[in-house]
Amino acid sequence: MKHVWLSEWKMVTRQKSYYSLIVLWMLVFSLLFLLQGNYGGVAGYTNITATIVNIILYLLPLFMLITGSFSISGEIENGKWHLLATYPVNIPSYLFGKVIGLFISQWVIFTFSFGISMALGLLFQIPFSGNLLLGIYAFSILLILIFLLMGILFGSMVSTRWKALMISVSIWFFLIMIWPTALIAILGLFPYPMISPLMKLALFINPAEFLRFFFVARWGSGTVFGEAYYSLVELFASSNSWIILIEYFIAYVSITLFLSFILLKRRQMK
Repeated sequence: MKHVWLSEWKMVTRQKSYYSLIVLWMLVFSLLFLLQGNYGGVAGYTNITATIVNIILYLLPLFMLITGSFSISGEIENGKWHLLATYPVNIPSYLFGKVIGLFISQWVIFTFSFGISMALGLLFQIPFSGNLLLGIYAFSILLILIFLLMGILFGSMVSTRWKALMISVSIWFFLIMIWPTALIAILGLFPYPMISPLMKLALFINPAEFLRFFFVARWGSGTVFGEAYYSLVELFASSNSWIILIEYFIAYVSITLFLSFILLKRRQMK
């Protein structure tokens, strides 16, 4: 496992596009923090804070899906996986090595950019709310890990990077861009008494929406989601809600890695 994640780390950090993300995230956060400084600083969940969360929600899942899926599908396409399959490859170690290498590289680049943006904000004397910024950071890191795992799962399904790209973009478009519209259209087919329970169930199906709902509720602004979610808002705003997040996260990671293992095991046995 150690050799896999070290190899993944070296391969990712040698790509020029990897370092362009520093500039991207630094510009995005710096501009938003400076803009928020004109409205009294980053001290609460405001329109600018919501914009920061939405930009993260739009960009991070897409980048992570493509990165994760390319990591697996690229090795299948160039024949490296077929070479590994001729050896007694320990697939769990291979998967964990991939996840650790990819996550560390993306975590480092995001943390570095986020830190520089905060330093610039302090330089311009913008007041920050520590709890809010830590929440935004935790929200981003969890998105990185969750969608890297999802990307690895999709990469295990296909044999070329082109197919991996198509699946990644399609899933991102459905889960992030048209999720509310799709949810309204689908729930309109069910009887009215079933709509509220199904809306809450759908929240747990989409990890991006779950994380957004969880952190917004923790920031005390869960009422924006409407009356149908009031019971969940109260639950997530409670002091024990972190247990729910941890349980959800463990279940998601376990299911994703298990399905990836099954798919790669089938490839190995062919």
